[in-house]
Amino acid sequence: MTSIRHSPGSPSAHPAMAFRAGLYAVLALVVYGLSWYYNGQLIPLLAAESIVLMVWGLMVWWPCLRAGLIWPRGFLPLFMLSWFIWFGLTLFWSGSPYSSWFYFWVLGSLPLTFLIAIMIPELTAEVFWTWFWRGILISAWILGGMALWQYYQGLVTNIGLANLRPFGPLLDTNSFAAWLNLLFFPVLVLYFVKDSRRQVPFLQGGIDPQAFFYLLTLTLLLLAFFSTSSRGGLLAWICTMPFAVWGLWRLPAARPRFLMVAVLVIIAFLLMDYAHGYDLIGHLSPGYITSNITTVSRKLMWIATWHIYLSHPWLGTGIGSYFLNYPAYRLPGELASAGTYAHNDYLEYLAEGGLINLGFLLGFAGVLMYALYRLLYRAGRALQITDEKRLTVLGLVLGVFAITGHALGNFIFYNLPLSVLAGLFMARAWRIYGSSGNTRPLLPKIGINHGFIVQGLLLLGVCVASWNLLADGATYAFLSDNAWLNGVIRNPQQRAELLLKVADTLTALRPLATQPHVYLANTYLTLAEHDTRMGTANRRSLVQAALHQYQQSLVGIPQQSGVLNSIGTLYLTQGKILGLDTALRQRQTLLAWRQGLAIDPESISLRNQIAQLAYADQGDVQGGLAFLRAGLKRPLFPYPRSELLLDIALMQWRADEKPAAEKTLLRILHNNPGYEPAVSWLQAIHRRADLHITEH
Repeated sequence: MTSIRHSPGSPSAHPAMAFRAGLYAVLALVVYGLSWYYNGQLIPLLAAESIVLMVWGLMVWWPCLRAGLIWPRGFLPLFMLSWFIWFGLTLFWSGSPYSSWFYFWVLGSLPLTFLIAIMIPELTAEVFWTWFWRGILISAWILGGMALWQYYQGLVTNIGLANLRPFGPLLDTNSFAAWLNLLFFPVLVLYFVKDSRRQVPFLQGGIDPQAFFYLLTLTLLLLAFFSTSSRGGLLAWICTMPFAVWGLWRLPAARPRFLMVAVLVIIAFLLMDYAHGYDLIGHLSPGYITSNITTVSRKLMWIATWHIYLSHPWLGTGIGSYFLNYPAYRLPGELASAGTYAHNDYLEYLAEGGLINLGFLLGFAGVLMYALYRLLYRAGRALQITDEKRLTVLGLVLGVFAITGHALGNFIFYNLPLSVLAGLFMARAWRIYGSSGNTRPLLPKIGINHGFIVQGLLLLGVCVASWNLLADGATYAFLSDNAWLNGVIRNPQQRAELLLKVADTLTALRPLATQPHVYLANTYLTLAEHDTRMGTANRRSLVQAALHQYQQSLVGIPQQSGVLNSIGTLYLTQGKILGLDTALRQRQTLLAWRQGLAIDPESISLRNQIAQLAYADQGDVQGGLAFLRAGLKRPLFPYPRSELLLDIALMQWRADEKPAAEKTLLRILHNNPGYEPAVSWLQAIHRRADLHITEH
């Protein structure tokens, strides 16, 4: 990259270099900051973060392509490029392409941020990292303060001990603990490195300001970390700490510093685990792990995830599709999770992308292990860098190593800020210890003598991706979470007209988006059902348009049991307008409903509807009861189980099996005493019985 580097002796270059480095640092910190609250839900945040990331990447890669693409030598850059390309290729065979699109940006942020950061010119990269690292330290204080504030709020509001676990800006406290681990180890190493320069003992007034600041940051991170009471985080910390001890032990006066850190660890544990009765250590015992519902559920989830992989062994179901496929594989004893993630990134990578996808994640873990081998065992022999730089790299690698190990028991890389930060940490580590120079320009070697061709392709790719992301953000803002629109447009009719136009536009701009199609279908169907002035031909057109929109919504995400429920209901209620006879209407209805039930076997409404139409309405009440009872074998949470039992009681009552129905109601109250429909029904039965006795 000699054509875009600045010479240290060129004074006119320094202001421009400093400005560019500062701009890169701002963009990187904006990317990092926007990722905090995404949590797999706030699509506009993901869209904004990804667009800023692409703008940053475009600014970094543009001069590199103009120079003919001078590529850094080494295994890791090529590995990361292959990994990112693989994530992109999976979109073409994913079973749920629209869902996979979002997770492409979440999981792909790790290799993408790495690829951007390593292409920054060397001198610019040094200034960039200085400013970026200061932002990371500020974020560590923000996250630590957030954890302590959430912990304090839990104490003063007498929250249950099980919920007295801060989660920061994430939705999961274990992932938050992994984030704190990711920050802890680089800070730990820098504290040792900076403090080792002191010539005067600490107790005699020899205080290094930088080292003291890092010590305060360590204290805050430890307090925040132990406030999470995360077993997985603690295990990852325990498994990573010996490598830190190994690397730092030879520094001058390392023992007093380790003693200081040990004291801080003990104090943080004693303070933050007091409210839990110091149960964190006990929760790591084999007896507790094998009997605790959360760990038992993890085992059942992993078995179900393995079954998903066996059903799609070659290329998987598509990245980010786990939560869509899991309901059909959930085992009966697993009722402790929402089924969103497998709580094991390695297994989830396997189920979603097959052996190749798992191979990339295992390869990344192998890179970390090899880096530790070079930094620790072969230190001073294989690396031509100073000990200070080597240890700085060690801290960054240890942080990423800790979260990679934690990924065996939690969902880690599916958290956007962790992926972003891991990629940037690895880029910095590789730049210091792994870089072995650059190649000659690659584009001329493959026959591309004009860099603007590739620059144009890159710009086109960024524009297309940004266009889709903006459409996704608009879909969420207008159709998924549009309460904000009430304050902007107070007239309901005007709001409805605007939303209809937005949905219609989005179906053209973003055909794979599911929500606009569903919104249009619901609108068309509502007009067909409620506008009595409309002729039969117009109603038929609206119903056909609604059916088409429902079917189009299944293209991006086929595993939508709710949409299939709506399609079945449309055939049942509007099939006559479509020219279908009674038998064909029922057949089409049952086909859609059964497809929906296969996707989500825990759906009570679908099961009840099928039992009514396929059995009870045909005079086979016992068949309907058997079909409903089969649902009790599924893993149902208490409220849905009560709903299903109530449906069974209703069918028994209509079949004149009143004693059996009353027995079923009593069973509901035995399992769920607060279920109001069963209480009201039993009270009505007893009042009627008392009235009957009084009359006679």
